[in-house]
Amino acid sequence: MTRIKYFSIIFELASPLAIGSGENANTDSDIILDSSGKPTIPATAIAGVFRNYLNVGEYSELFGYIPKAGTNAPKDKAHESNIRFYDARLISDSFFTTVRDSVKLENKVGVNGAKFDIEAVETGIGFEAVIELKDDGSNAEADILRTLGAINAGFLRIGSKTSRGYGRLKVVSLKKAEFTLPDDRAKWLDFDLFNAEDKCYKETALSDSADHFISIKMKLKQNGAISIRSYTVKNKDDIRSADYIQLSLKDGTSVIPGTSWAGAFRDRFSQLSNETLTKELFGYADTENLSQKKSLIYFSESEISGGEMKFITRNSIDRFTAGTKDSALYKEKTCYNGNCDLEIFINKNGLKDAKKNIALICAVICDLDKGYLAVGGLTSAGRGMFTVENITVNGTDVTDALKADNVSAMAKEAL
Repeated sequence: MTRIKYFSIIFELASPLAIGSGENANTDSDIILDSSGKPTIPATAIAGVFRNYLNVGEYSELFGYIPKAGTNAPKDKAHESNIRFYDARLISDSFFTTVRDSVKLENKVGVNGAKFDIEAVETGIGFEAVIELKDDGSNAEADILRTLGAINAGFLRIGSKTSRGYGRLKVVSLKKAEFTLPDDRAKWLDFDLFNAEDKCYKETALSDSADHFISIKMKLKQNGAISIRSYTVKNKDDIRSADYIQLSLKDGTSVIPGTSWAGAFRDRFSQLSNETLTKELFGYADTENLSQKKSLIYFSESEISGGEMKFITRNSIDRFTAGTKDSALYKEKTCYNGNCDLEIFINKNGLKDAKKNIALICAVICDLDKGYLAVGGLTSAGRGMFTVENITVNGTDVTDALKADNVSAMAKEAL
């Protein structure tokens, strides 16, 4: 007898999704589209996230394998995968794409030749995915639910730039259908695995998955304005009204991308520590020596609410004469005095000195709260300053410790 299980998952993008197609017609990295021109999440991307998280090794019966000559393969013959992933298809009535600009910074100065832009699917879009499992009596179902729990919690993300705010998914719905063959053959033949409303699907629960991740969640209040410029014009009114506009979603919600948070935190972290610790936690890419390390710290994208959009007209000032420069008048549209959330996840696996790294991150957060650390552009003119109104570490409120500059008490909750 054979038991087959199907999991129907409906995801909603909690941050922009950037899965490159390898094409660069619109940007340096265009999103992947299906044959109808709609965004899709390839099954290979989903399978890769699952396999990496479960750390199953090279010869896994769950994911299948092909023996290599000269290796200690458990069997001489190839083993077919017991789990099958399907492409996640778009289920929203419409979708929007955004173009985000990025540049590598050193000492807050852009590196020559290091600017690039990427295309991403905007937040709020829905996808439906299906996972098929041939149940062999192992813990495979528990592993699937545990991995989906990690995705829903934000520990696992899909696509590129996942540690910098992209690719976060929320599990809106999870259903399961199971069949025992040949007894359930008639039901199985009538079953539509791509229809979440099929009567064979029943609601099922996610598994909680904290594992080796440290979770830091903050509620922030803007002190003044933020300046993170968007150089992509979304509508004709933007270009008519201002030379520069605050980065925002299609609906006009101002956002602070994870790349901006990561850049600010990395710069201050490096000032408080050394290059070795900075590279260990934040990762690096050495193009000359062809070496790299993935970041162990993940930042969310922050949506600003309750703020006020204002137009600011500015002049460029000559530093020698203190007078205005000719033809240097410009207008900027920016957001004032809003509120936002920031989530930081740290993967303790791979950290040689977790205690020191966590203490330094807590010190950076103290600088953010006191106004010593600002985010975005025009920070020397008072932009990008925040107050931390509330902070939790692994679910424990440490706001009082933050206000008392008690870094050790904050770090203690993380370890």
